[in-house]
Amino acid sequence: MKKVLLVEDEAIIALSTKKMLENTGLFEVSIIDNGTAAINFLKQEPPQIILMDIKIVGMMDGIETMHEIRKFSNVPVVYLTGNSDPRARIRAKATENSEFLTKPVEISELLQCISNLLDKQ
Repeated sequence: MKKVLLVEDEAIIALSTKKMLENTGLFEVSIIDNGTAAINFLKQEPPQIILMDIKIVGMMDGIETMHEIRKFSNVPVVYLTGNSDPRARIRAKATENSEFLTKPVEISELLQCISNLLDKQ
């Protein structure tokens, strides 16, 4: 099973995404709701992939969190956001080893992004 870190501060979306992925039988999903906790979690239990909401609670948004993570890890990330702002996409691309999906996310689309990133490893 692949370990997934889901950084999402909306509980309903987080639990729905976790269930969707775990129902495939391929993933074990841990949920964190803010950037600082995600960074600390990643240092203790590195996942194979991160699913990162861009707008999260706390001092850093998802992209700023990934910039901090990139200082010590190149784990792939799929940005999940309801924000279709092109500037967010540009900021996200700068973190490298990433994909970008707009919510609501279809499971097939998410699985394809995850597969694309993991195949590059």
